[in-house]
Amino acid sequence: MKNRKYWLLSPFSYMQLGIILFMVLLTLTMSKSAALKVICLLIGGAAVGFSLLYSRTVRENIHTYISELSRSLDIGNKDALNRIPVPAVTVSEQGEIVWYNEQFREVILLGADAQGVMLPRVFKSFDVLWLDKNNSFEIKKDKRVYNVTVGAHNVEDTAQYVLYFNDITELKRTENQFAVSRPAVMLIVFDNEEELLKVRENERVRVISAVESLLGKWVENYNCISRINARDRSFIMVEQQYLEKIISSRFSVLTEARKIVIEGGNPVTLSIGVGHGGANFSECEYWANQALEMALGRGGDQAAVKDTDGYSFYGGVSKSVEKQSKVRTRMVAQALVELINTADKCFIMGHRFSDLDAIGAGIGLAALVSALQKDTEQTVNIVVDESATLALPLINSYRETRGVNWFIPPDEALDAMTDHSLLIIVDTHSPDVIESKAVYNAAQTVVTIDHHRLSVKRIQNSVIFFHEPYASSTCEMVTELAPYMHETAIARPEAEALLSGIMLDTKSFVLKTGARTFEAAAYLRRRGADTIEVKRFFSGSLQTYIEKSQLVSSARLYGDCAISCAAEEVEGVRVIASQAADELLNINGVVASFVLYVTGSQVNISARSLGKFNVQIVMEKLGGGGHMTMAASQLPETTLDEAESRLKTAIDEFRMEQAQEHKDAAKS
Repeated sequence: MKNRKYWLLSPFSYMQLGIILFMVLLTLTMSKSAALKVICLLIGGAAVGFSLLYSRTVRENIHTYISELSRSLDIGNKDALNRIPVPAVTVSEQGEIVWYNEQFREVILLGADAQGVMLPRVFKSFDVLWLDKNNSFEIKKDKRVYNVTVGAHNVEDTAQYVLYFNDITELKRTENQFAVSRPAVMLIVFDNEEELLKVRENERVRVISAVESLLGKWVENYNCISRINARDRSFIMVEQQYLEKIISSRFSVLTEARKIVIEGGNPVTLSIGVGHGGANFSECEYWANQALEMALGRGGDQAAVKDTDGYSFYGGVSKSVEKQSKVRTRMVAQALVELINTADKCFIMGHRFSDLDAIGAGIGLAALVSALQKDTEQTVNIVVDESATLALPLINSYRETRGVNWFIPPDEALDAMTDHSLLIIVDTHSPDVIESKAVYNAAQTVVTIDHHRLSVKRIQNSVIFFHEPYASSTCEMVTELAPYMHETAIARPEAEALLSGIMLDTKSFVLKTGARTFEAAAYLRRRGADTIEVKRFFSGSLQTYIEKSQLVSSARLYGDCAISCAAEEVEGVRVIASQAADELLNINGVVASFVLYVTGSQVNISARSLGKFNVQIVMEKLGGGGHMTMAASQLPETTLDEAESRLKTAIDEFRMEQAQEHKDAAKS
């Protein structure tokens, strides 16, 4: 016996009956013929009588059909289903209800009958695809939650399924209560506390008191345990339900903190690290420390939240806070000297498509290593692919001036590396963009020196991780290390190489410069650096200038952002694109520029801004990163049109986040 669907009256039958009755009523009302009226009454009565007879016949057929299906279940199974204390129902492959026990009638149907009804009419969210042997699923009805277990059996070669409904409403309520009461750990630090060292004592006390008062009032709203200390780390433990409110407010305390101004005009900035979703308190605290390190590494004035899914970030609208103390620099220099003295060979490596900052920092470090080890056996090398570097003029000039060839390709470095070799990675901290992963994987001892904002995926095995996001460039960081490592190692060629890196990343001391940037430049000038000679490293050909001009002239405005696309891949396009992005910032009203260009099957984006627009966040949305004023991204297997569309979406998302932060600030 095959399953079939019965209707008391089909929708079409109802429509036919309605039309007949309407015609009869219309005729009786408008016709003057008595005979016609009698005929219409007979037709109407016959139609109604036929419908009633047909409905009765269908009911009898349905009753017979359901009885046959019910009898097809053996007595043992029916008795067993009726005796179990949970609702149970048998359905066809199409989800049509065949039979159910009294528990199902009372609990699910609330005393009604539903033979022949499709199960989705009883459970709105039910999907027939869930009918699978040994499958189970959760479903809701009337504010109750059921865990449904599916069993299968055949009746006269027709597949049927038995569904058992276990009420887990209280269990889900307990589970939800457990989830919202899980602990989260929050660590908060006062970013620019060092700025207070330059002000009067009463001003220092005022600002610290204001910060502690702000944090104290903020946490009062979230029923948490806290230890507020603006001079150190503030520790806060809060339940998940309150953390969700904090996250939904996008950490409004960051905005409130900026309203506190230190003498001299600098606003207070905070960094927040949050760990939640861990197995215990200890893991949440560990994650909070990692998140705080990430927030500080990205320049501060933001919150980083870490859970089992990774990191999410909020804030980050201010520029990095320049630290005045050089204590850490001195300590790193001393530790680095010890590592160099114990290594048999030293390799220095930057990122792919190395620029003046990476090569300049490499040259400065190579000179320091050579001076420390006397370089009697060629114990230092700079690993670089000269066919893909953007700093070839600097490499050729230094090789010619110094008469040394420290530059070797990655395959030669891999052959020369030993278990006692030291690898110093400069101008990047991401294992995805280093010059050679093979060289990195072969190194037993790794040091990382970088100034880019910290990304989630970073080199983890560095014995020294010297990372300063406030620094203008890696060359600035190496310049600060130099006096503590060797007083005379930096001569004119090295000074010019280091100065070229600083000038590149600051756009000739326009962007991201602090007092320490000029101090480093002054030190290099004293070591003999000639700015005219440094300028030669930035010179390009006439063709390069023409290509750059075409990119600038073809740019289109998207709001207050300028976007330009290089349709063809030309020689030196990476340099051309970055220079064009810089030029676009000179257009009145443009706060950020994006230049897209193709290399192979990949679209690259070079992004620049003057500081009001955080291009780093936009590039992170596309899988890249960098600084607030200088960032980049690579989109593999993408066309220019697709990349431009994704870029505009990322810009719009950033704008919406900015608008929300301004709205939250206005409310507070």
